[in-house]
Amino acid sequence: MYKVLVANRDEYDTKGIEWLLKSSMNAWDVESAEDEAGLIKKLETFQPDLLIFELDLIKEDRYSSFLKTIQIIGPDLIALTMEATFSQAKRAIDMGVADLILKPISADILLKSARNIQRRQKLKAPAAEKSTSVAAEKAFNYQNIFLEASEPAEPFLSMGIKTENVLELPMLYEFLESHAFQKPADFFILSDMVLIFAEKSGVSWKEESVRFMRNWQETSAEPIAISIYTAQEGPNTLKSHYDANRKLMELTFFRGFNQVIEENSLPKWLSIDPFLTPEEQSSWIDFLNQADLEGIKSWFSKEFLILEDPYPEPGLIRIRLTSILAQIRRHMKTFRLAGGEMEKEYLRLFQTILYSPLIYRIINEMISFISYVFETIRSDKKLKLDLTDRVQFFIETNYWDSSVTLERAAEYADRNPNYISSMLAKKCGKSFRELLNETRIRQSSKLLLESEMSIKEISSACGFRNQQYFNKVFSKIKGMPPKQFRKSLHNTSF
Repeated sequence: MYKVLVANRDEYDTKGIEWLLKSSMNAWDVESAEDEAGLIKKLETFQPDLLIFELDLIKEDRYSSFLKTIQIIGPDLIALTMEATFSQAKRAIDMGVADLILKPISADILLKSARNIQRRQKLKAPAAEKSTSVAAEKAFNYQNIFLEASEPAEPFLSMGIKTENVLELPMLYEFLESHAFQKPADFFILSDMVLIFAEKSGVSWKEESVRFMRNWQETSAEPIAISIYTAQEGPNTLKSHYDANRKLMELTFFRGFNQVIEENSLPKWLSIDPFLTPEEQSSWIDFLNQADLEGIKSWFSKEFLILEDPYPEPGLIRIRLTSILAQIRRHMKTFRLAGGEMEKEYLRLFQTILYSPLIYRIINEMISFISYVFETIRSDKKLKLDLTDRVQFFIETNYWDSSVTLERAAEYADRNPNYISSMLAKKCGKSFRELLNETRIRQSSKLLLESEMSIKEISSACGFRNQQYFNKVFSKIKGMPPKQFRKSLHNTSF
């Protein structure tokens, strides 16, 4: 047990510090002294690990004797003083104090200092000594976590602690080893969390978890989540507890970190179709063609950021997001953006969708990437296009708009419509309308193959005012109507 001695001339301060330490750190043994004689006596009999004392409590003529006593016993020191002077600071340094705290005392500062000192002291223990003691004390082992075994004789509960960044798990494990829970607990570091087994009765483990999280946040900015499982359903084996905590931790995908997850039952996921419906595909085509970033943000918020229990299974959500990413990919290829820095960002986003622990972070990354795509497409000057390419670029970015005309293309290119027509005929051998229809049919062909949208929806999405005219143009360019074209493609693929 970690022993703390508080020595202070003010009785009320002494009692306040004693109460603070006892109520915050239940596993600590705290005693007090109110004068110099009582301090020396308690140092010899109690032999504390940490001494919190008022500097002016030690008289000058007893200073040397006090130093010899603390050198023999060797406690860590926190000194208290009313005077923020150089002489007091030098005196504290000469004594080798770990911290000097000014009065009036801040409870948060004092408690944080005491915890950090105790934690550092525990981490100083030789590695071999720590590993030997841990192995001797653990009532469970790793094998029981992964293999089915009989239920332990004594009632127990399990907790999982997970860092948002999995690379921070070793630091979390070290912190756990230096933390004093009210009851003994066994810690097991795994690939994605630290698993804890402890006695079930006599302690509010929810309160203990909140206290641990508060202590962790004082020393690290890394977000953590804690799950508590008390085996309300199913077998009460270590493996079942491990599986249960992993499932509880999946809730962090929606709820975030810095919280304690204590559920009466395991999550039951809502079944969803992870793929976009024809209507959703049509909506996304419109979003991307029109560079409607606000519409995309609204859609993402409605679909993913206001979900409530029961949640969809996180794996299905990730599949749904990759389905959206496929739509974005097609849009990129339309504008020949699949390469260079854009390609790197696309692949990074793909990895984020697969592995990011938080849904809102994935959505933010997707919105940022889509905005980047839109900005790149808008900035056609970066593409260094000549006049013909500028007109074709205009067609590629506006083919979906049924009101597109030669006059609008000429306005975009800052040229006379007649000059545009003459230039297209000379360089492409086609009129503006022919180039526009070819682009629309090319895009509609992709949708016929890659989506489940109806022919009417496809014709509208590709800029045709009515389906009959779409069928006529499609048949002229492809040599068969859209329905037959789709059927022939499906037959070929099978």
